[in-house]
Amino acid sequence: MSTYNEILENLTAQICELEALQSVYPKELRIGDHGVLADINEFIKNPSEELPQKLEYSIELSLNNGTIELLVGLSASYPTEKPEVYATSSSLNRTQQLLMNQALSGVVEGQQAGEPCIYTLLSWLQDNGDDYIEVSIANQEKQLTNRSKNEDRRSTIFTRYWIHSHHIYSFTLTGKPGIICIEGAYEDCEFYWQKVKSMNWHKIIIRLLEKEDCQDIDSMRKFSNFQEIAFPSSERHNDLGQLLKYLTDLNLQYAFKELFGLEGKFGEIANS
Repeated sequence: MSTYNEILENLTAQICELEALQSVYPKELRIGDHGVLADINEFIKNPSEELPQKLEYSIELSLNNGTIELLVGLSASYPTEKPEVYATSSSLNRTQQLLMNQALSGVVEGQQAGEPCIYTLLSWLQDNGDDYIEVSIANQEKQLTNRSKNEDRRSTIFTRYWIHSHHIYSFTLTGKPGIICIEGAYEDCEFYWQKVKSMNWHKIIIRLLEKEDCQDIDSMRKFSNFQEIAFPSSERHNDLGQLLKYLTDLNLQYAFKELFGLEGKFGEIANS
């Protein structure tokens, strides 16, 4: 964990890097919340115990075959710790966008700790982004051809991801541990997983992955929409017995043991 002086140095470095980027990309750079930027500048001038929120901004790069936007999120620990970055483009199909962000994550990991690296990441995207766009364009016709009249008769892979995080304090409801369940077509779920795991986590893993061939994705779903579920018994604890009952009502009780290493009756879990 960063010390108070390190946080002050980190935030100062963030502002210096942002100003340099604004000089290079005056029209392309967009700050998510100017109020946060003002709070950071005020903190640097008059440090207080209350830390400013995470600095977020985006930069759009124009390439030969399209544009790529780099989304940046900087905690008070950057550049001592790695930044949160994600690149997106309407010119990329999902596969190429996933591959590009996987490669981008490798570039991030290769940066020297303590040194601002956003400009380096932008340079990498400018040098390599067109390659991913070109592959997407080349595959587009092939993908359209594959959608033949026989497609409705082919089975589709349904997946359900049970994602376990060491703790969640801001992504969804506060909790320790935090559980995220997503379900749907394999490509959609894998796209979501790659995007979520690229964020900064203490620890995040797929605890259980279900896969099944089916003819209709929607018929396999257990959840009608994405929502936050909690059965609080105290400020930071949930009633596991109620959670087990909720999963049982959905015929998903088998996932409880995989997630928590527990099994038993509702009363036994509630009293444990």
